[in-house]
Amino acid sequence: MPNRPRNSFKKVAMFATFVSCEACCFTGAQDFTIRFANSNPFGVNGPLPFGESLDLYAEKGLKGGISGEIGLQSTYDSNFFQSPNNLESELSTTISPSLAYSTDPEGGARIQMTAGYSPTAVAYLHNTNLNGIDQTGSISLVISGSRTVISAYTGYVQQSGVDRFAGGYVTGSELSFGLSGIYQLAPRTSLFANWVNSSVDYGESSTVGFSNYSASVGGNWAATEIFSFGPSLNYSTSNSDNTGSRDSWGCSIQARYKDVGNLQMAGSLGLQYWKNSRDAETNTLNFMGSLNVSYEISELWSWSGSIQSGVVPSPTQSNYVINNWSVTSYLDRSLLIGSIAMGLDMAFSNFDQVGVVGTSQDVEQNIGVVLRYGRPIVSNRFGFNTSIRYVLNRGSIDWSQIQLNAGLSMGF
Repeated sequence: MPNRPRNSFKKVAMFATFVSCEACCFTGAQDFTIRFANSNPFGVNGPLPFGESLDLYAEKGLKGGISGEIGLQSTYDSNFFQSPNNLESELSTTISPSLAYSTDPEGGARIQMTAGYSPTAVAYLHNTNLNGIDQTGSISLVISGSRTVISAYTGYVQQSGVDRFAGGYVTGSELSFGLSGIYQLAPRTSLFANWVNSSVDYGESSTVGFSNYSASVGGNWAATEIFSFGPSLNYSTSNSDNTGSRDSWGCSIQARYKDVGNLQMAGSLGLQYWKNSRDAETNTLNFMGSLNVSYEISELWSWSGSIQSGVVPSPTQSNYVINNWSVTSYLDRSLLIGSIAMGLDMAFSNFDQVGVVGTSQDVEQNIGVVLRYGRPIVSNRFGFNTSIRYVLNRGSIDWSQIQLNAGLSMGF
């Protein structure tokens, strides 16, 4: 864990709920299966990361103890069911109010709790039988002492959509719990321990969910005021009716760099050794890593990127786990009013065999290119956004799609 001032933990707790809700917007195009391939609220790209990347959202933070927002979005999809031949278009409309509360929005209190909830109602023009309401909620708690900081997190996410790994339209849900403790051993040295429990369910008998427990311990040394690093040891076990139980052990190096000016970066890189109950004689060694970077190039230009790895049991294929690497990159240009952004997101998924299988699975490559525009209207509490996204998928099924999106939002 990086060595941070106590007040930085307050910022993490304050914006945790906001960022977890924002993540739904940025990763909504991802399959539910891949989105939760690495369910760790204390990871680099989680709502309570070990780095200080949440400082990027300071201008969007909670005003007062309570904040809220309501959004209206319409999306056109040229290939809704991701078919290689029989393309079926769809027009959907979503309404998503959200409410967040913090007991200490200004920071400085020894105990702080942050909570948020956001339901999302979606209606389809042609597939009206798929209309429904998804929900997202989370609670985080931070207790700070003279040398110790204890964080607790629980979150629930329900997401509906077409999942290429689940074989069609599904409604997936994840319930997660996490505890983290940090002890300041010396002015530049700290120790940490994390524990996370998550459970994923698809709500259908033909699509199988999984449960996961993970724990990690490690240390951190602040080499300078802007750079810190340290080792981490972790153990995790997951269980699925499709794949049996899977145990893994890993070691990694975690690092954080935060320039006073333009660059912020938090990442981890290591090796993971795992074995499966259905194939005990075969053991596998994989690379694992995560990265979250933001760089303010100038007053007008900024760039952000991320890398995330994770392994998740296949929800439909017996004796296969999905080893996935996701990469995102966004370049933002501020305009006189509003901003425009260009983005690229890629997911590379390998199917690792963990037992006797009937047929082999192809490597999946999913690449998306997006162009977004947003601006305030009337006042800073109202906003307009629009985007166009092209997706190309190569693997067991080759398909492509175009998504057009436009929406309004109001904060209060």
